[in-house]
Amino acid sequence: MADQHGMPSVPSVDDMARAIAEMRDRIDSDDHLRHELVEGHTSGNPMTLGPRLPSPDEWAQLQVKGSQDNAQKWLQRTTNPRKNFKSEALKDTTAQRYRNAMEQALREDRWRGGMALVSEDETIKLIQKRGANVYAQGVADRADKIAKRVKELHADRLALAATLDQMPTSTDAEREAKVLANIRGLKAIGEKRRKTG
Repeated sequence: MADQHGMPSVPSVDDMARAIAEMRDRIDSDDHLRHELVEGHTSGNPMTLGPRLPSPDEWAQLQVKGSQDNAQKWLQRTTNPRKNFKSEALKDTTAQRYRNAMEQALREDRWRGGMALVSEDETIKLIQKRGANVYAQGVADRADKIAKRVKELHADRLALAATLDQMPTSTDAEREAKVLANIRGLKAIGEKRRKTG
């Protein structure tokens, strides 16, 4: 299908959603089509074609095997990027694209939709399978980064602590004010870091 200028028309997200829903209905109601897609079919070619997609179990196994087979390639490519990821991320066009994507995600409430699909049991089982060493090693691998961050924040955090120490704490209201002051002080440090970092 082409537009008035002869260029291929691109379906919108809404168009694709409708098309997918219609196809799902067709598959559900057409045994022959479902068999062709799930089991494979024989075409005019004398060979039998396989299913349109691997079964869910096979697909999962292929993804795991693919990540294992390509782990070294991933490491090589990730640590030797074609472009400087920091300078690319700081471009105005990148920031605007990120802002647009975040605003759309918020409008569509994608976070809630994604969280609705999370299985607590599967998440906990995965954490237990990986074990405590993954967490400890992840922190250990970032030791230099953590040391640098702490050094950068130390003076501001120390100043905040000293400021809080001067606040009275005799009454509930004074203690609550101190808690709020701490929260707002941390926020101020964070904003300063984002502006100067």
